[in-house]
Amino acid sequence: MKTASKTSKRLALALFCAAVLLTLWIRNTPWMQTYSLGIDPSFERCLPDVHLTLLKKIPPTRVQRGDLVFFKPGAHFIWVKTDYILKKVAGVEGDHLVIKDNKVFINEREIARGFPLAQLYKGVEFKRDEIIPKGAIFLYGTHPLSDDSRYWGFESVAHLDGQAYEIF
Repeated sequence: MKTASKTSKRLALALFCAAVLLTLWIRNTPWMQTYSLGIDPSFERCLPDVHLTLLKKIPPTRVQRGDLVFFKPGAHFIWVKTDYILKKVAGVEGDHLVIKDNKVFINEREIARGFPLAQLYKGVEFKRDEIIPKGAIFLYGTHPLSDDSRYWGFESVAHLDGQAYEIF
């Protein structure tokens, strides 16, 4: 009986060591340095309907409306404690942005309503009518309390660290 127990323990130890070595080998492959999984179980984030994503850690050369992108928090996100911020692209260069009557429109389509975080941005006027400039994008989150471009303006495509693809 003791021999079977020792054999089971040795087998478990060998499998554990093999799993650790395989994990280390996979992490160092070029594929894993470019792609990873992003997990966010929270329903209180800016994109509450996105919980699992495939992250492509290469800055995108072309961004389209509806893309998920991530970037490092800048000066306007000093309270953010995560390495990256994930947002959805609402508008790209050449799109018409209008902010009026407490609503945000891109190409005449309403994408957000209200400014519940306005008290954090004292002195900012929430009224705009302009074309999104070259190399810039307008980002938003689907959660009502999302801190997004309606408060801090356009984000440069050059500041993006990568794209995300929703899995769940």
